[in-house]
Amino acid sequence: MASSISWLDSSSVEQRRMREILGLFTDKESREELGLGQLRDALSDALFPGTSTLHTRAKYLLFIPWVFQQVSKQGGTLAQTRSREAALIQTLKKSGVQDLGIIGAEAGSTLKTMPSSLYWSALGTYGILTNPHLSREQAISIEGAQLAQGDLDHSATILRAWRPEMPAAPEGFPHEAPGGMALTVEESTWLRERLLTTAPNTLLAHLVTQTLDKDSGAPWEDPAANTVTGAAQHTLAHARYFSETMHGAQLLYNVLIAESYEEHNLTRIVGKRDEFAGRLAEWASRYEAEKHDRDWDLDSFFALLTRTRGSQVGRSTENFVRSWAALLKTVDTRTLLIHAPARELVTARERQNKGAMARINNLPRLETWGGSSGAGRYIYRWTYVRRILIDIQDGLFNV
Repeated sequence: MASSISWLDSSSVEQRRMREILGLFTDKESREELGLGQLRDALSDALFPGTSTLHTRAKYLLFIPWVFQQVSKQGGTLAQTRSREAALIQTLKKSGVQDLGIIGAEAGSTLKTMPSSLYWSALGTYGILTNPHLSREQAISIEGAQLAQGDLDHSATILRAWRPEMPAAPEGFPHEAPGGMALTVEESTWLRERLLTTAPNTLLAHLVTQTLDKDSGAPWEDPAANTVTGAAQHTLAHARYFSETMHGAQLLYNVLIAESYEEHNLTRIVGKRDEFAGRLAEWASRYEAEKHDRDWDLDSFFALLTRTRGSQVGRSTENFVRSWAALLKTVDTRTLLIHAPARELVTARERQNKGAMARINNLPRLETWGGSSGAGRYIYRWTYVRRILIDIQDGLFNV
């Protein structure tokens, strides 16, 4: 019987997270095998509220409200928003510009999950949607409706699902989208103010006022990010230390899988043990050179995660992070490949996290190995966030 994942009465935030989880199964370097995904996601939320790995371009933060406003004016339905979103896909494809980040460019009208579903949580987070708890159906019915004030006062309040000062849709939208994904100065200025207002004291708010390096591989590798101060600076430091520290465990985990794969005489994939051993050695050299300069306060780190998540991290997960960080302080990290306690710690963590689905020394699971299991470092949605921010910055300068 095929496995399935379903949801009925989940919130938009829960639905977004479920789609992200499903999307990650298609990305071997992003899969989370050691049970640290909850920590990675909490740090991502703290750095970049409202963001998602499913977001492609900033213009969708306006495209979607425009579609819903039009349907509301016509007394339409959610099915009609889908029709307009599908029409927008075709309009953007006809623009002729390559690599636009068009959601549904391949699927077209057969797309199952429309952009409005993917961006709905962000629209609430940034206050573009006036009430973050509104469903898409409610947003259609509320926008433009009248709320009577009482028998003695015949005036009425016009209800708004969307911020009234939002830039207006261009004439002919969605069958026309002048400029495609490019933002105008007015649109960029408005979106920048939304992020500054709704995500204060975060790295996201700081970066929306900066000029970014379009080639930076992680937030701490961008010069603009390293000028941040205050609470956001501390969050960024924690995110960096967590990424750099736990990347060693991720790489060692892949070495152990590759060794187990070869020990079981499996040959479909070759050379992975040496590849991951080499990557582990490179990581160890960098880490060893810098570890004495680190001042990672793990108590402060887990307190940050608790505030962001609204609940404490699981005890077993916290213990693993603390144990791994403590181990790295006491050994030369360049010896991890043959360090028995390190190998045992990672092996035990996989077994604890995945139970019968653990891959090390599990022949059926090894036979389905794709050659990499969560070996990429954590960069906290940076590729996607950077694209959104650059869209806004380019619009401000009308590039």
